[in-house]
Amino acid sequence: MSENERELFEQSYKQWIVSITSEIAVSMRKLEPPRIKELLERCEEYGRDPPSMYDAISEGVRARMGQMVGGDRLQGILMLSSNAVAFSPSIFMQRPSVLDYTIAMNRRFFFKIGWFSIIVISQPYIEQATDRMLHFVLEHELIQNAMYTEHVERYGHLFLGPGEKRAIDEKARQQAIEQSGITEEEHSREQELMDEIATYSPVVPKSFAETSLFEYLGKYWDDVKDLGVKGETESEKEFEAMISQNSGWLDFSHETYGLFLAGLKRELDLTYLEYGYA
Repeated sequence: MSENERELFEQSYKQWIVSITSEIAVSMRKLEPPRIKELLERCEEYGRDPPSMYDAISEGVRARMGQMVGGDRLQGILMLSSNAVAFSPSIFMQRPSVLDYTIAMNRRFFFKIGWFSIIVISQPYIEQATDRMLHFVLEHELIQNAMYTEHVERYGHLFLGPGEKRAIDEKARQQAIEQSGITEEEHSREQELMDEIATYSPVVPKSFAETSLFEYLGKYWDDVKDLGVKGETESEKEFEAMISQNSGWLDFSHETYGLFLAGLKRELDLTYLEYGYA
């Protein structure tokens, strides 16, 4: 990406992140003012301490997950939970105001000395989902993780477009349905539970959720460093060099999160001014 292209992207993203706060405020207005205040305070805490967005999954929960998918498939993966829900522009509908909310996320980062595979699952989802529902989500993330890992190994930092992301998501979803044995009724309930969680959880831009993961690795380095693996392909090594030389995206992510939070508070303050919320 050239310097000019980057400037245009950053300007466009900033405009989008501020404009989308009105859409998110629509959902939050359905909550009681004390709950809204609580969610905003949680979002402010994430801004001050991004890694606080995540907690390590307990050994008991990890063992439960291992029984579902096979413990060997979780080896070497940093398993985390979060009370936040990440959002991003929808890969299914190309309209700026349409968002995808996610209660699970998988990422593979290069950090310091190696590559780290990370899977995050919503804590409320872990607590409320049936075993088959949780199995489905784990399979979906593990399969996607393998697909994205293969992409990086082959193509390095050649980023995927919305169409390619949709294809990966659909392929992973179908395989996850087959491997988890989730029923049609359970799958429908799984979608409903995801929507429910999104209505009462703190929401954050996916870009900042990723930044927070990156910073989690730094904060808890002594605990996670043994999970890092060396890149083997030339594409991976090229990507490592690019990441090592460019950390400006971290600053940009923090800046845009600040814009998002300020815009969201502004929208909600206007709404609840008459109730003394502001």
